[in-house]
Amino acid sequence: MTQERPPLGDRRRKAVILGASGFIGINLARAMAQQGFEIVCFARHASEHWPDGSSIVLGDLAAPPRQLLAAMEGSLVFHLASSTRPTAATEMAVAEIEANLIATVALLEATKSSDCRWVFSSSGGTVYGQTDALQISEEHANVPISSYGTVKLAIERYYSLYRALHGIDSVIARISNPFGPHQSAAKGQGLIAALFDRVASRTPVNIWGDGENVRDYVYIDDVAQALISLGLGGRAGEIYNVGSGLGTSVIDLVKRISAILRVPAKLVYAPARGVDVRRNVLDIQKIGRELGWRPTCTLDEGIALTYRWRQGQIVQFRDSGQRLA
Repeated sequence: MTQERPPLGDRRRKAVILGASGFIGINLARAMAQQGFEIVCFARHASEHWPDGSSIVLGDLAAPPRQLLAAMEGSLVFHLASSTRPTAATEMAVAEIEANLIATVALLEATKSSDCRWVFSSSGGTVYGQTDALQISEEHANVPISSYGTVKLAIERYYSLYRALHGIDSVIARISNPFGPHQSAAKGQGLIAALFDRVASRTPVNIWGDGENVRDYVYIDDVAQALISLGLGGRAGEIYNVGSGLGTSVIDLVKRISAILRVPAKLVYAPARGVDVRRNVLDIQKIGRELGWRPTCTLDEGIALTYRWRQGQIVQFRDSGQRLA
């Protein structure tokens, strides 16, 4: 009698995190370690914030070392690696394609026969483009207005192609605007991190347009749990939005951060940029319906937690001369 194959969640207790030294990667590694997963962290450079006991493989995604390919066998593989961020410029488009799209396709080709399950971190903020929709579902048209969003969408399509041709097991997570501990304003990793940095230092805050552009902000602990849930239970070949389902304007966000810092923000208005969509709020019903995931942290709670973490970082680095990470 053939033994029934155990559920996916029982089989996949090893995770490989590509781009593990980034904001999402650090938090995901820490969350998975707390839940008893065996962690393999892959990045160009090691991070002091990785959990104790993690296996470490260093290298470049464009030339993955053999240790990485071996570690991926039988693992959950979270693809968080990205070398760029959204901008209106196209000067670096070729380099972006080479570093992100071509590197990912090459890795898919090298592992197309491996028994691994992919969770690709796409972008819920850029792949949809301009829309008047109050909430954006996964079925919404994709018309990105940046090279970053275009490359993310192209990678999604290659996951679909490799599933059709080679049967790879993959899930796509379209994440809105994550924020929280380990997000770096110096690396251009998010508006909330940038606002904390600029308001606290009394540096003028640039407001592009009228400040009424609306975004969906989701706390990083909720994002990490969503990724884990998708890895263990998301339907293969499916796309899932990950966000809060709520919209907040830039001006409102400035007011909230200014209030918690007790520092008045200095605003400098500039013409709107073509890369900025007017409204982007994700419909998160699908992941809630299928996996029971929903964000547990409100925006105000997340901002307060981020503030406490930041205060701890300031104390830790006050005499070191290092920048906050």
